[in-house]
Amino acid sequence: MTDGPKAPDLTGDAAGGTPPALSLDRIERALRERSGTGENDITGRPAAVLVPFCMVDDELSVLFIRRSLNLRNHPGQMAFPGGGVDAEDKDLSATAVRETVEEIGVDESEVEVWGTLDPLLTISEFALSPFTGWLSRTSDLKLSEREVSEVVTVPVSRLLDGSCDRDETRRYESGYVTRPTYAYNGRVIWGSTGTIVSQLIDCLRKA
Repeated sequence: MTDGPKAPDLTGDAAGGTPPALSLDRIERALRERSGTGENDITGRPAAVLVPFCMVDDELSVLFIRRSLNLRNHPGQMAFPGGGVDAEDKDLSATAVRETVEEIGVDESEVEVWGTLDPLLTISEFALSPFTGWLSRTSDLKLSEREVSEVVTVPVSRLLDGSCDRDETRRYESGYVTRPTYAYNGRVIWGSTGTIVSQLIDCLRKA
């Protein structure tokens, strides 16, 4: 997207005490270097999510949703806004933006796509393309009652300092699998979302 809201250029103390290494400008630049279409060769139903950065109480954060318990796939789990591709979506980034608009009730003009992370196959057999981006509003959100039970924002500083990290082993049809897992304020981020967060942390630590 080229006409969306521009993320503010915040560095150092201007970002609520965020150290220069974690400045929004530096993070945005690093993630924009991973630009792409999100297209991949994974066999599965194409889907896309947005990993939205935002400012919450003057602190640079990442926004997550908790999926409704009424959903068939991954009920009650922490996730990023997103879903399957619709016929009217011009590309995968459009899917990520549309789903974000539908799920948390922001305007399309309040979402800016930056770049991509590595695609992955979910246990529900979605070929998932993660996009990073900027969300200019996190207040007065109108959550989709059918899809989203709550929104949770996690400070970037907490993701990077290792205080949220842990590994967790869970049983799947294929056997026991250990995946990156993150815990914050009683919420547990795991599965495909945990894998995406692990990718994101790796990118930010190299920025």
